[in-house]
Amino acid sequence: MGAVFNKEKLLELLQDFHRLTGLRAVAFDAYGMEILSCPPELPAYCRLVRAVPDGATGCHLCDQNACRCATRRKETVIYACHAGLIEVITPILIDGAAVGFLLLSHIVQGADEDAEWARAKECCAPYGIDEAALQAAYNALPRTPYLTLKSASDLLALAASGLYQQGLTRMTPGSAEAQLNRYLADHLAEELTSEKICRALSLSRTGLYYLSRRTYGCGINEQITRLRVQKAMELLASTRLSNAEICRRTGFPDYNYFYRVFRRQTGLTPRRYRISIVADRPAEE
Repeated sequence: MGAVFNKEKLLELLQDFHRLTGLRAVAFDAYGMEILSCPPELPAYCRLVRAVPDGATGCHLCDQNACRCATRRKETVIYACHAGLIEVITPILIDGAAVGFLLLSHIVQGADEDAEWARAKECCAPYGIDEAALQAAYNALPRTPYLTLKSASDLLALAASGLYQQGLTRMTPGSAEAQLNRYLADHLAEELTSEKICRALSLSRTGLYYLSRRTYGCGINEQITRLRVQKAMELLASTRLSNAEICRRTGFPDYNYFYRVFRRQTGLTPRRYRISIVADRPAEE
């Protein structure tokens, strides 16, 4: 079922790092799907890029590729994003496995302003964005020296790992949280309603609401949808099943709905996601 994070504590951590560094801090789950960010809104530079369909796809592919790279290397990775900015991603490792990621994003180092702007402008040229607007948005981004950035990302990874370990205490065998987690895992391909879950776990609707909020930080329907998309991502990456069969195995009622939800949550179509996985796979695989 993947990691269960204490979203309230995680948000506090992201807020602390944003106040200290001025950088946008983002938490992803093990599948590269965004959990939380601080601040929640994107900077003007990235809004301009994402306003262009190809730019938005580039952003989502960049995030997914960064998560896979951090998973393989099991360490902090500093890289240039597709729009010419610097980003740092850190895997949250538990027993050597990546259960999530923390990203410090939309960074300009400021070591060589002219060269860095020229690179960003070149990267964004295919998107046809007004150059004056793009440069104004670029100039508004914070400047962060490399060593400061590396230190902040290392501290962020350590703190997030501690938060995850705290969350594990809620998943002790036999606890209500563990029972809910297991039930969703076992019945994800079926039609899941609040009534059905309540009957199976002897809960009232109010009890299920608070249990889901306490365990996942969201309502039960939102969590079910997220788990189904995660399962679809696994199947797209590891099998050659058709999209229709994956839709059936993950409990979505019809393919059109599956397509819309997958794209809304990942920023990519199922086909585009599968292609990106194959393209990013090491040659020896």
